[in-house]
Amino acid sequence: MGRGVHTATQECGRKIKGAGRMRLLFADDHPMFLDAVREHLNRAFPDIEIQAVSNLDEVTTRLSNKGDYDLVVLDFSMPGMEGTEGVRRLRDTYPDLAIAVTSGVAKTRDVKTVLDLGAHGYLPKTLTGSAYAGALRVIAEGGTYVPVETMQALAAEAADRKINAEGLTPREMEVLEGIADGKPNKQIARDLEIHEVTVKLHARSIFKKIGVQNRSQAAVVARERGLVSRGYVQGNY
Repeated sequence: MGRGVHTATQECGRKIKGAGRMRLLFADDHPMFLDAVREHLNRAFPDIEIQAVSNLDEVTTRLSNKGDYDLVVLDFSMPGMEGTEGVRRLRDTYPDLAIAVTSGVAKTRDVKTVLDLGAHGYLPKTLTGSAYAGALRVIAEGGTYVPVETMQALAAEAADRKINAEGLTPREMEVLEGIADGKPNKQIARDLEIHEVTVKLHARSIFKKIGVQNRSQAAVVARERGLVSRGYVQGNY
């Protein structure tokens, strides 16, 4: 399978699919993409049953007719989805339904929202056919799947939110990065092309905002709170 974060732990109220026939409801308004997915899935899983629809209303109709599906895959931008609202609607009505979202245009914040709403996976349309098929199998069998690249983007955005929560300015963040790297003020000033006294002023402001007394404490707190991605504590005063 392609590079992705996936688990196979059973969730409350969710039935794990065994090795038998897998029933998949695929909702996408791009026929060529559907045809390609169907071809790859039929090749990977001879026992699969694929039903395709083109909008969210058709999905709800199939489900209301007691359609017993192991997995429903929703195109993020198809008619009726209204962004993340489509996932919210299905999750509210069918809390135990396995749902995955697929897209070629969804932004990172949208992916986070659909996962928070209870989607069991996110599948970019840029995945290879074999990776796509493997990811669907993981989700249908009770696991979750998110590509590594998407997880990294989600982590980066989470770090940005932590930074904003501290009230640090972009320049203060650059100075803090230098402090966490163990650089003296003179080196930070050269790197940022500012005066050394300006670095000292930024450092004082940083210490006050994050509640520390010195550079070593600032470096430790910065890493613990996810304010910097790296850093070696070194006392340069």
